[in-house]
Amino acid sequence: MSSTRSLILAFVLLQQLCLAQTIKIRGTVRNELSSRPISEANIRVYGTTQGTSTDKNGNFTLVVTKLPATIIVSCIGYDRARYEILERSAAPLGVMLRPVTYELKEVEISPVNHSVLYQDRTFSVLDYELMGDNVVMLVFRNVAKRAGMVMLSRGGDTLAVEDLPELPPDLLCKDFLSNVHYYAKTGRAFQCSYDPELHSLDFLHPISVDSLEKYVRPYLFRISGRLYFQEKVLGGFGTSIAYFSKDHDKQYIKNSLNNKKISEFLDDQSFYYKWNGALGTYVDPSDDIESETRFDFSISQSEGGGYGKNEARAHRFEFYNMIFPLIKLNEDSMAFFNFGSDLIEILDPDGKLISAVPISFHKGSVGVNPLGKNDRAVNDGWRWGTRILDDEATHSLYTMFLRSGMVMIRKIDLKTGNLDEGTVIPFLFPEKIKIYKGEAFFLCKESGITENWKLVKCSIR
Repeated sequence: MSSTRSLILAFVLLQQLCLAQTIKIRGTVRNELSSRPISEANIRVYGTTQGTSTDKNGNFTLVVTKLPATIIVSCIGYDRARYEILERSAAPLGVMLRPVTYELKEVEISPVNHSVLYQDRTFSVLDYELMGDNVVMLVFRNVAKRAGMVMLSRGGDTLAVEDLPELPPDLLCKDFLSNVHYYAKTGRAFQCSYDPELHSLDFLHPISVDSLEKYVRPYLFRISGRLYFQEKVLGGFGTSIAYFSKDHDKQYIKNSLNNKKISEFLDDQSFYYKWNGALGTYVDPSDDIESETRFDFSISQSEGGGYGKNEARAHRFEFYNMIFPLIKLNEDSMAFFNFGSDLIEILDPDGKLISAVPISFHKGSVGVNPLGKNDRAVNDGWRWGTRILDDEATHSLYTMFLRSGMVMIRKIDLKTGNLDEGTVIPFLFPEKIKIYKGEAFFLCKESGITENWKLVKCSIR
């Protein structure tokens, strides 16, 4: 009995000794610029596995076994802070983290200067959007288990860093009013708002992604209270331009068909039907060009179709990929790219033609030189990249050419239809190219699966 009491007493004394050696350090982590609390900041004891993280109010409690101790405080988008704790203190520790300012290194490749706006060994850029003169990014690590939003100036200074309202992240999206929305994979969207005085990003009340896509995303731009949009017609071989307004509700102002491609399509399908006549009764495809079943050549001949799936994809991409860009130039005009008629049509807000400029750059490909014998894009094997890019600040228009993973951006002269000499982006396979005030922004990464995506900008002519 006495031995049992001795063991219990020894255990209690040992427990009290351990508790006596436990030291709690309390504190709060804040943004040095705005004094706002920083949540999800990491606090660890240097040289050990001991650590914790801050709550939504930036508060933390760290348990150490001895003093002095060195703690390291870190968070995405901030410089690390190091603190030496020499003795016990009843007062909470105040930790201030300085937002990271990413050094912009000007590197000249060919004649093109570029700047790396964001590059991190730990975090990768998932997506970005332009918000006026600033750039907002989704960054993540550990397969998006840790993610946040970072706001940078165009010069690369960190303006704000915030945790996301919901995880996991999906993408960023800008609507026709230049509002940026954060999409979570939960199916909810949050509008992003930046407060320059508090250096903070806020997320407004969420709505479903489906609702945003249905009611906001279809619109292209606004002119004098009118909301402009386009609809596909005739199986994607044409477009209708229309607008909504309080006075006219839904008003159609222009229809356009690519008659050349319709003719090519019908001739091609007639050939396949006649070639495979033994498989069924021939029907003239011009009877119903929009019939998906009648013109479905995505299955093999053995299954009653025209040809295989891979051939169908290539066929559709090369010959029937119709685009009809409509871009706002100012409050009095918009540019409609009518590739079926080889024209840029400048329209007024009612859809009436102001002027028409002939174009041929969309016909450029290897071995063909419609732009003139001195055009370097065609002579060097570049092919048209099918996209029209709009400078969100100046509304200058550009198009792009592709060659072996490289991208060349060329400005379009709206008075003549000619292109300038162009600028080659100094990185292979750039993603999500946007233009603002004469600079091209894009995402890129070095070769290798483990490399992180970075945000880069370069000057264009």
